[in-house]
Amino acid sequence: MKVKYYRAYFALLIGSIFFAACTSDDFIIGRDFLDSGVRTVLIDTVSVKMTTVAIDSLKTSGNNLALVGAYNDPYAGRTECKSYISFTLPQKQNFPEHTLVFDSIVLAMVYSGEWLGDTVQYNDYNIHVLTEPVELPENNSFYSNNTATYESDPLTTFSVKPGSLKKDTLSVRLPDSMGSDLFDKLRNYDESVMGNLESFMNYLPGLAVTAGVDNNCVMGFSLSEDSSMVMRIYYHYSTWEKVSEVVSIKPFSSRCFYSVETDRTGTPFENLTKSGLPSSQSDNMALVQALTASFVRIEIPYLNNLLYLGDFSTITSAVLVVYPVKNSYGETSPLPKKLSLFISDENNISQGFVTNYSSQVPQTGNLVVDELYGLDTYYTYDITSFLQDQLGAFGIHKRNLNLIIPSDDLSMTLNTLVAGDYSHPTNRIKLKISYLIYDGK
Repeated sequence: MKVKYYRAYFALLIGSIFFAACTSDDFIIGRDFLDSGVRTVLIDTVSVKMTTVAIDSLKTSGNNLALVGAYNDPYAGRTECKSYISFTLPQKQNFPEHTLVFDSIVLAMVYSGEWLGDTVQYNDYNIHVLTEPVELPENNSFYSNNTATYESDPLTTFSVKPGSLKKDTLSVRLPDSMGSDLFDKLRNYDESVMGNLESFMNYLPGLAVTAGVDNNCVMGFSLSEDSSMVMRIYYHYSTWEKVSEVVSIKPFSSRCFYSVETDRTGTPFENLTKSGLPSSQSDNMALVQALTASFVRIEIPYLNNLLYLGDFSTITSAVLVVYPVKNSYGETSPLPKKLSLFISDENNISQGFVTNYSSQVPQTGNLVVDELYGLDTYYTYDITSFLQDQLGAFGIHKRNLNLIIPSDDLSMTLNTLVAGDYSHPTNRIKLKISYLIYDGK
């Protein structure tokens, strides 16, 4: 508290000095004071401590997204996503009084634009039948560590090259035997199957979409009851001409989710846990990856040492610059476009976020990309107010910064940041402080 009083007193003192200097006839008092006791120091050697922290899990239901595939990253490890799709009870159909002929059944998936990995090569994906209906959890939400059981043998396997998709919708044909039997149940309105939702889900528990062998691309598909991830049954009948029709079975979105499994064996972050992994134990690097639920805690342990530079002092500006490690990102693993900076206590409990100077909008890093050499790619944050509040704080009043994917994208964005710490040889985090000092006589 004494430090804060000093700072307040110092601000008043400086204000009175400038006032005196502006109103005095000969400016002697003000000039002598400013020349002898006040100086601004630019500091970029303040130590910054970085720790990667793992989160238990992320909510993966209710966000209108299905993630499928696997990706091998030399820094973050192998990540595999599986999507589990349940379907709603089809509406009773008004079939025409003609001989109906089953044609095919497909799973139509709308590409969301989310991806991570190799999009120029063909990647295999499998579709399996779930062995039992998906039960809704007590809290009505599914998380990235939830799973559902499915038949080991896939219904079908399909290959796709994401980079060459010419249409938004990808239609995968399912076995005719499955479609023909389902079509018969619909046409005859079999009460044992179509009588209610529970009966239908016991008949068709749902589908699991998983990565195939040597898959190296996680793809995102839209998931909504209106337009995407729809099972379609095609049939036709004849009058004086052939008439083609379709029955659509929509997803049961509240019981659709995806799981995320990560294996970091052999990577710098192999020993990452919920308690955190200091960057000094991970090759002087820290990891932010929403998909695998990790963020970076940033601490400035020696900030109060600035108080010894003069009798009275204050921080006038402070900029934090975060540098991605060269070659840790590229076409197959792009950087997050936005990264938020939250303020937290010693237990990583959020105390708010770092906002723009003129508003309460969270800062997201102002990413600058060095397309030519990759050495001057960085995120920047104005943390002046945060450091002004923290200068002189100690004990339970100390606060840290958490670098994390914005909450709206936390369980949906696939991109990854591997950042260099204060001791990294080439891509070192920097804290640039402008410090105003008054040395009393």
